[in-house]
Amino acid sequence: MPAGITATDGMMYTGETPWHGLGVKLDAPATSEEAIVAASMDWDVVTQLIYVQDGNGAYRLVPNKRAIVRQDTQEVFAVMGEGYMPTQNRTCWAMFDEVIAQGGAIYHTAGSLFGGRKIWILAKLPMDIRVGDETIEPFILLSSSHDGSQALRMQLTPVRVVCANTLSVALRGSGKNFYAKHTKNILNRASNARDILGLAEAYYEMFALQAERMAETRMTVVEVQEYLQKLYKFQSDKTYADQHHSKIKAYETTLDLLSHPTNVLGGMTGTAWAAYNAVTYYIDHERITGGGSDLRDDRRLNSTWFGSGAELRQTAYDLLVRAS
Repeated sequence: MPAGITATDGMMYTGETPWHGLGVKLDAPATSEEAIVAASMDWDVVTQLIYVQDGNGAYRLVPNKRAIVRQDTQEVFAVMGEGYMPTQNRTCWAMFDEVIAQGGAIYHTAGSLFGGRKIWILAKLPMDIRVGDETIEPFILLSSSHDGSQALRMQLTPVRVVCANTLSVALRGSGKNFYAKHTKNILNRASNARDILGLAEAYYEMFALQAERMAETRMTVVEVQEYLQKLYKFQSDKTYADQHHSKIKAYETTLDLLSHPTNVLGGMTGTAWAAYNAVTYYIDHERITGGGSDLRDDRRLNSTWFGSGAELRQTAYDLLVRAS
């Protein structure tokens, strides 16, 4: 089992196996009730008082602090201030139910990472996007944490069907994602969360326009090489051979991916769109994170949506949008 997927984690999916290759398959589009059980997310998080033992063996209460504990396993996720209120998994599902019910979306994939410290739910919107000859599927991703590392948030996440590359990026002028801190008033923001559906149309319209522009922008071999060296932060005062080995590995792997079957479809060879998709393929399917070597490792799933992979994808996109 991958390093961050523990015996107390779970995942579910509908349809074809997702790119990360993890989860229990449901034979039909899932309801929230089915999905939360299949994803092994039907547990609660509670707060508990914290005591310390003094030199005489007596215990005294630690003021203004609480332990955040997964109730079924009694694993301590974090120590937080009194104002922190755990947002239960069921609450996340209920909030997402309200959001997607208005837009005809269906639950697609869900799960937890790192023993339940982080949870996520992915729902597919009904409309697809065409970029040239290929299809991009639009999703909404809800994610939250139980260790204080992340607020509850929803974001729009396009996925390239032909290779399941995640193309999620923030687009200037298309609105913003939904964030909510873990407080007792989080449910009051459910109505605000529904606004993300209003943002979806503008987001995907702008995304399609920018993707089409990249698909029409030709890049020479030298321009692609310069783009990737800038993306992977090659140092100008060093020769190629003296660059860090990880940068060279990323650069050469991405160059090889330009000729991957998914990056030569419909005449996209030699375009900015092909260059961007070579990067996203590298991030989602080839890049090794956290010192791991398992290509199906949950570290990549965490990185591609929430960590360094997401940051790299955003930079890759921004560089090409400005140039096209």
